[in-house]
Amino acid sequence: MSPEQRVLQLALVLFVTTLGLREYQILLILIQSEDIWDTDRQTQHLCGNPAPEVTCDPEYRYRSADGSCNNLKHPHWGRSHTAQERFLLPEYDNGLDSPRLRGGNQTLLPSSREMSNLLFQNSGNGTSLDTRLNLLHMSFGQFLDHDFALTSVIKGNFSCCGADQHRPECLSIAVPDKDPFFTTVCMPMTRSAWVFVNHRNTCRREQINDVTSYLDASNVYGSNEEKAKTLRTFINGTLRERDGGLPDGGTSKCVLKGPSDYCQDAGDIRVNVVPNLGSVHLLFVRYHNYIARHLGAMNPSWEDETLYQETRAILVAILQHVVYNEYLPLVLGNHVMKQYQLFPKPVGFNTVYDETVHSSTRNAFAAAAFRFGHSQVTNAQKQYNRMLSQTGSWPIEDTYHSPHVCVQNGGESSEGVLRWQLVEPSAKSDSFFENGIRDKLFMDSDGNSLDLPALNVQRGRDHGLPPYWKWREFCALNHTHLTDHGITEKTKLETIYRDFRDIDLFSGAMTELPLEGAIVGPTFACLIARQFVLYKTGDRFWYENSHRQGLTEAQLNEIKNITMSSIVCRSAEVDDVNQNAFVVLRQLTNSTVPCETLKHMDWTLWKDKSRKPQLSTM
Repeated sequence: MSPEQRVLQLALVLFVTTLGLREYQILLILIQSEDIWDTDRQTQHLCGNPAPEVTCDPEYRYRSADGSCNNLKHPHWGRSHTAQERFLLPEYDNGLDSPRLRGGNQTLLPSSREMSNLLFQNSGNGTSLDTRLNLLHMSFGQFLDHDFALTSVIKGNFSCCGADQHRPECLSIAVPDKDPFFTTVCMPMTRSAWVFVNHRNTCRREQINDVTSYLDASNVYGSNEEKAKTLRTFINGTLRERDGGLPDGGTSKCVLKGPSDYCQDAGDIRVNVVPNLGSVHLLFVRYHNYIARHLGAMNPSWEDETLYQETRAILVAILQHVVYNEYLPLVLGNHVMKQYQLFPKPVGFNTVYDETVHSSTRNAFAAAAFRFGHSQVTNAQKQYNRMLSQTGSWPIEDTYHSPHVCVQNGGESSEGVLRWQLVEPSAKSDSFFENGIRDKLFMDSDGNSLDLPALNVQRGRDHGLPPYWKWREFCALNHTHLTDHGITEKTKLETIYRDFRDIDLFSGAMTELPLEGAIVGPTFACLIARQFVLYKTGDRFWYENSHRQGLTEAQLNEIKNITMSSIVCRSAEVDDVNQNAFVVLRQLTNSTVPCETLKHMDWTLWKDKSRKPQLSTM
């Protein structure tokens, strides 16, 4: 234990009488874990103690790497390694920190695996495919989630099953008798890392977001300056690439299956989790370098720092536009998009920044609502050639944490993964989850695996998320009856839960019927829409804002012409692409178009005769 940790340990003794012995013991466990408690990174202190002072330069024109100083009056808002905010106060069983494991009448809630078996098991009739959305929509959603949410978990030398099952760091899932897949009685899960935060004069457990709470491409660039530097070449503003344009390797761990395999590096540590995600990272590393090359050619006097920061600013602006103009409408439907004023303006500025808005990722959004996309995952990972014919297929459980399907053949394989996602439909976003993630998630060589929807429900309990009915009330929806479910889903919920008021948020909202033109029901639509309002209005650097450090109107309008299809054309080996990159190919409504016919950036608008290289003073 470091000297700083010893000092903090002694300071925590003062909290024993206030927090209770159990809470202190859990804090002590966390402090002794070097993996979780890092005094150099920690930006939010315990219950009322001020966070370390941050000095901001209001004239600096670029985002910080860790999100600090986006809000000049509240420089810690949205910063990485700070506590997640809440839409509603947590409901822990003891009011402070223990998981929500009991219902309103104090009876134990059903095992989340038992619940998963009844609510989320595919009936055996095969995958129900989406008739509209392709797999790139699913993958982009996963990539997007990793931009603004990463909840650390407690780490240590324990298994959370057997003798370790009842450790305070653990919240394992009981496997029911005669389970259709698992033969063990325990599914291990560790609790999320946390700090105590003052909620209305009461110290309560709050989980930590390890990445920035802004839509700022931190998954590409990193969520702290140290990480950002490891991804740069420091030559002409570019990011590190290997031959074939693949993201370079780093220190992250992964499963290597071939002699040429290596662990890809990115701004987010989850880049190697599954090949479809790694291929989207490939797109944006290449797109950054594509932008940097054009800016450098247009402005030969610009130094590396200026080229890097200007390129980053352009890529973030394009990413924000694609999210709000193309991706999100397919999730929420046009009615909800208009209701919450989420659509970008067709042209020109739309200055929406409000310095009183805390954009931080809300707990219920990260732990439940934006996990809807797990239902879009199919059971295979595939590759297609340039003629759009399948050249390879792997069960998804054979590809977890392995970049092999992406990095083999010097980058050509990752291209094939991208083509597959453009062509094939995603699974339908509904109450059914494929067995590759419901039974075989992260399967190891010994056959041990996990259940993703069960973990989602258990994570919500770990975080003390209030029950489903309170979120219905929060969203001004009927909160006394199951009014947005089909007969089958309603019957299943009434069977597994003894009381309507006990239903978990993920269980209740994931089984709702989707809204018209959307792929989520009204409860998740409400929570997702509200969060994306915060990401937009709480971001001083939002791409549509008119301010001295922002885009010119001509530059903004140029960015508003860019689509995900244009990004694919400039970053992947394709000659033709879907008109709408997130929609399955159709001969009449979404056929392929030559890349040369798409709108691409007019770089002359970025020719700058006056801008000088500027280094951050933060």
